[in-house]
Amino acid sequence: MSAASPPKTAAIMQPTYLPYLGYFQLMAASDVFVFLDDVQFARRSWQSRNRILTAQGELMLTVPVRKHDRDTPIHAIRIDDSQTWRDKHLAAIRHAYGKRPFFAEGFAFVSEQLAREPDGALADLTCGLAQAAAMRIGIQTRFVRASSLNAAGARSEHLLAICRAVEAAEYVSPTGSADYMEEDGVFAAAGFPVRFKPCRMTEYPQGRPEFTPYMGFVDALMNVGWDGLKALVAP
Repeated sequence: MSAASPPKTAAIMQPTYLPYLGYFQLMAASDVFVFLDDVQFARRSWQSRNRILTAQGELMLTVPVRKHDRDTPIHAIRIDDSQTWRDKHLAAIRHAYGKRPFFAEGFAFVSEQLAREPDGALADLTCGLAQAAAMRIGIQTRFVRASSLNAAGARSEHLLAICRAVEAAEYVSPTGSADYMEEDGVFAAAGFPVRFKPCRMTEYPQGRPEFTPYMGFVDALMNVGWDGLKALVAP
């Protein structure tokens, strides 16, 4: 990084299916957003699933994946399209949000994204979908995949190596990582600045009396549209 370049802030998150609003808030707060796709895939995690809100309550949508070794990294995980999950997800979203005010534009976006990567890599689908949504709401960050960086180390050492690889001068992290990062002490020992950013969960209309937070971003998209979504994730 040249002397004339402004300091860069990096955020690092695992690729997530239909990410929640806090994911995009981290994107908006960073100059470089790194998809942490070089760590071990975990079943029953947000890496391959997320929630929408139906009349009966929360519903989990999961992308099925092919069999793999336990230590397989996220970027090597393949989608299992022997199951008709795409049609099922779209049907569930239509049933849940068909009467919401911004359903048409939201459903068109999701339909287009779910048509991508047949039998492809899970990370290509999840990263591509998140990036496309970020572009629609005007997030200007640069996107990088950790698997392209060859950054060494585990846990906090790996995160620090990624920050250095993208020439960041500050790391912005969700508050949920504070305890293990403090325990590791890696960033403190290196004198590398860390800023913890809490998720700002602003309520928005969901068509029901009580607000249910932390849904996949499609919940907000169907209810408030792209402009409303932009306001919800703005730094």
